[in-house]
Amino acid sequence: MTRLRTHYDNLKVARDAPDFVIRAAYKTLSQKYHPDKHPGDEHATKVMALVNQSYEVLSDPVRRQAHDAWIAQTEAKLRQQQAQSPPASNAPQQQSQVQPEVSQKKRSALSPLWRWPLKLLAAFPQLGLVLFLGLCVWLWDELGPKRSPPPGPKPYQAVAPARPAAKPAFVPPATAPNGSPWPAGAAYVKGYPIDYADGYSKLTVDNSRNDADVFGKLVSLDGTSAFPVRQFFIPAGSRFTMNKLTSGHYDLRYLDLKTGGLSRSEAFDITEERTAEGIRYDNMTVTLYKMHDGNFDTYDLSPDEF
Repeated sequence: MTRLRTHYDNLKVARDAPDFVIRAAYKTLSQKYHPDKHPGDEHATKVMALVNQSYEVLSDPVRRQAHDAWIAQTEAKLRQQQAQSPPASNAPQQQSQVQPEVSQKKRSALSPLWRWPLKLLAAFPQLGLVLFLGLCVWLWDELGPKRSPPPGPKPYQAVAPARPAAKPAFVPPATAPNGSPWPAGAAYVKGYPIDYADGYSKLTVDNSRNDADVFGKLVSLDGTSAFPVRQFFIPAGSRFTMNKLTSGHYDLRYLDLKTGGLSRSEAFDITEERTAEGIRYDNMTVTLYKMHDGNFDTYDLSPDEF
């Protein structure tokens, strides 16, 4: 039957793969084909676009169910077409029946096997010299005088140094850094500008898997220095979507308002393309995970970079 290419094949996972396997496969392929690692490589760009599209479908339960229904319907049609086509020739079966005789002749031609090493040494005497020298080196390493082990990489002290004092417990701030109160739900923080808003693309930040509120920033990386263009608040268990994003190079930076941890996502691109049908734009989702195992790599961040 004709092989049907599906979004599961694009992510190289089984059709019954659970969500965490799909996320791990997407993360692996993103690291391998991300345009930042292959500048100017059209193949990597096309593969990354295909991987993003497949993950967008399979990470959405409703869209994945529709895709599974399409697979079942299409494969049923292919099986029906296969049943109506004429039967295949049985020539391969005839060929497989004579194969054991050929294999038997090969085995008889190779026996006895013990003659081959002698013939090989006779044809290539240099090989015998190489084997002899290798044996001498091995015997010297095993039976020769042993050398003293090299010193350790650092000076050794018999007493462990005193451990630094524990950091004080983090106290969640009552207001945003600019003094504005935190919004009641997922929203932009008042007082901060909403820049880079002349595009068509969307970016959703998913904090539904966490038990901590976050204060986040969308940071532009296009200039000589990085700077925030959107600043927002997302309660635990919620999502927030930023609309009308200008195409460009970005990353996400966020503060865990429960622990005080600072994190930064890997860089990503928001793209737009004018086609004959209209403007093709991005609709991306970034999932925040407490243990740094989401669909984007995350890195620790210093306070000066937030």
